[in-house]
Amino acid sequence: MKIFEEIDQIASTPFNATLDAAKQDGKKIIGYFCSYIPEEIIHAAGFIPYRMRAVENKGTTLADAYFAPTVCSFTRQCFDKALNGDFDFLDGVIFMNGCDHNRRMYDNWRYAGIKPDFLFMLSVPHTMADTSIQAYKEDLLVLKAAIESQFGVTITEDKLKDAIRLYNRKRQLLSQLSEARKKKNVPIKGSEFLSIMLAITALPIDTVIKMLEAVLAEIDGRVVNSDSDLRIFLSAACMEEVDHIRLIEDGGSVVVADKICLGAPHFNTLVDETTSPFDAMAKRYLTHLSCPRMMDDIHGRLQYMHDQIEAYDIDAVISEKLEFCTLMAGEIFMHKKELARTNLPFLATDRELYGGGTGQLKTRLQAFFEQVRNIKTKSGT
Repeated sequence: MKIFEEIDQIASTPFNATLDAAKQDGKKIIGYFCSYIPEEIIHAAGFIPYRMRAVENKGTTLADAYFAPTVCSFTRQCFDKALNGDFDFLDGVIFMNGCDHNRRMYDNWRYAGIKPDFLFMLSVPHTMADTSIQAYKEDLLVLKAAIESQFGVTITEDKLKDAIRLYNRKRQLLSQLSEARKKKNVPIKGSEFLSIMLAITALPIDTVIKMLEAVLAEIDGRVVNSDSDLRIFLSAACMEEVDHIRLIEDGGSVVVADKICLGAPHFNTLVDETTSPFDAMAKRYLTHLSCPRMMDDIHGRLQYMHDQIEAYDIDAVISEKLEFCTLMAGEIFMHKKELARTNLPFLATDRELYGGGTGQLKTRLQAFFEQVRNIKTKSGT
C-alpha cells in the first residue's frame, strides 16, 4: 500500500520533504502544542501549523538539566529536541497552559534563549462557561495581533473563513475514516490511524486533504482484522508511538476507537462557518471533546466513552498515562470506577514516552486479552 508507506515515513520523522520544499519557497512554519490552539489562525497568516512532537528523540539528557525527573517524558523529550536544535526549522512556537509541565516548557525555552524567536503562551480557560468562551476569544485576538506584529502580516476575516472551511474539510474526512472503523470488517487499524494523524499535523492543509481522500479510496473493501480480534477503545493523553499501538494490536486486537490527544479531539467537532470566525473558533476549540485539563466536563467525557463503546462494539477499554501525569491519573480513576459499574473489562497502564518496557507490557496485554476472551466465552458473545 504505497499511500500507507508514504504516511509512515512522514509520521516517523520530525521533518519531511514537503516542509523542506515549503521552507525553500519562503513559507513559515509555526509549532503548536495542543488541540486547544486553532490551526486556522496560523494558516490564515499564510503559515503552516505544525503539531509539536518528540519523534526520533533519543533521550532527555539536555532537558534533565532544566526539569526534574518527575516531569512527564513528553515535556522532557520535546524540550530536549529543542535544545538539540531539532526544531530550528520552526519560525515560532505557540504554547498553552495545558498542564503545569508543558507550561514550564515555555519558561525554560525562553530562559535557554534557543530558536525560534517567536514564543507565545496562549491562556486557555479550564471551564466551558460562556464567560470562559469570551475570555478565550479575547486571548485568541491577542494571539492574532502578536503574529501580525511579529511577522508583518494581516490576518483578515476572509482568510480566516477560508481557513475554517479547509480545516473543517479535514475534520470531515477524518470523521469518515473514524466511522469506517465501526464496521465488523475493520478497514484501518488504530496504529495506522495514529500514523495518519502524525503525518497530517506536519503537512500543509492542501496536501492533507489530498492525502486523506487517497486513504479513503485506498481502504474501500480493505480488511485488517480477523473475527477473533478484540475491539479496543484506547484512552490516553500524549501518545505518538505508533509501535506502541501495534504492540497492543499484535496481541490479538484492533484499536477501533480512541480518545487520545492525536485522535478524536482533533476532529470530532466542526467550526461554525456561519458566524464570525473568532466567535466560532473560541466556541469550537474550548467546547470540543475535552481533555482532563477541563474541570467541568468529566461527565461529558465519560458519556463519550460509553457512546463509543456502544457504537464501535467495544470488547474492552485500555487507559494509559505517562508517568507523573496527574491529570490522566484522575481520569483513569474515573474510568475504572465507571467501567466497574458496567462490568466492561478495563486495563490501566503507566509508561514513559519512548521508554521501552515492551516485554512487561506484552505480558500484561496477553493476560488481559485472555481474561477478556474468557468473559466473552462465558457470556456467549
